[in-house]
Amino acid sequence: MADTLAALRKSAGIALLATRMNFRSHLVHPGEVLLANIGALVQALSGAAVLTLALSASDGIHGWTLAEWAALTGFTTVARALWNTVFFGTLDIPDMVRSGELDHFLVRPANPLMLILFSKVDTDVWIEIAVGTGMLAVALHVSGAELSGPVLVFIPLALAGSALVFAAMHLAVTALSFWLRQDAMLSMLIWRLDTFAQLPMSFYPTWLMTVFSTVVPFAFVGYFPCLYILGRTDSPFVWLLPLAGPLLFLPAVLLWRSGIDRYSSTGS
Repeated sequence: MADTLAALRKSAGIALLATRMNFRSHLVHPGEVLLANIGALVQALSGAAVLTLALSASDGIHGWTLAEWAALTGFTTVARALWNTVFFGTLDIPDMVRSGELDHFLVRPANPLMLILFSKVDTDVWIEIAVGTGMLAVALHVSGAELSGPVLVFIPLALAGSALVFAAMHLAVTALSFWLRQDAMLSMLIWRLDTFAQLPMSFYPTWLMTVFSTVVPFAFVGYFPCLYILGRTDSPFVWLLPLAGPLLFLPAVLLWRSGIDRYSSTGS
């Protein structure tokens, strides 16, 4: 046990060092970082504006008011940004497998997955967190949702769990590259489908709701947590929702390890 904890501390230290070096490399070109942040801000604000304009032209969507849908969008935006903060590097796994770049991580004296997690820094992710948090706060106020003590405790727990749901889906898909060498398109598809989590599940037909609740668990990212946050349910079982992230992430890690065991270098 002591050896395991020591190995984890060592891996974490190396990973954090790599993160600092990566972040500093971005600061070599501060102009590019500034432009990237401005672009992310414009994109996030324009997306929020389009959502507002679309919903203001109607009374809502499938029983959800403008404010409730905005709260769902804000919640999922923050959850996705939290995933992006730590797990962004996993999107490169298919390219690493095909090119043999993964070898560089396997020969280092640290957990290779942890090194990959911290191998890339998204310098504009804070924009998404700020805009998403602002949208969630304003939408909850406008919707009249009761922000009781339990709800305020539930929100950060649910956000952490939702971020891990995103992480589990993307890691599982990118880990398939050990078996499917052309996995990049599938990974990009899941990346694009992330926006489906911003819609109430009642918007989709029954069969697609089933898919989003099981095979591709987008419903656990925002819809189910927001039912409680918005006061649409008072079931005590909602407190199990934050556990969905860790429970889904564990099989994804096991799939990754299985892929590592069968991985063979390109030899280049």
